[in-house]
Amino acid sequence: MSTSFVESQITEDPNLVQMASMELSGQLVGDIGETVKKMNAELGHSTIVNVSCAKLIRVDFIAAGDLLNWVLARRGENRSVNFIDAQRLVALFFGAMGITEHARVKVRTV
Repeated sequence: MSTSFVESQITEDPNLVQMASMELSGQLVGDIGETVKKMNAELGHSTIVNVSCAKLIRVDFIAAGDLLNWVLARRGENRSVNFIDAQRLVALFFGAMGITEHARVKVRTV
């Protein structure tokens, strides 16, 4: 399985709240530095970052640690991160890793 993300669409109007939309899919295993770099490149000036996890199957400990560090860095930039449509086990693991203390994680509903 591979990990991918969807490019965000950002407007340059300063009066609008800017939002970046990304997607994680497949399995996040080991060092996900390249994925994090791609995600950072798509942020622009957005203050809200929505990361769809609808196609995310599995996250291991190391990858979750990298995601936690990424979320903490975004919080330090006054950005809000939302993981949406996460599978229940992925959401529980995000909670165990401390991600839910710094980002919103919304479980997928059927």
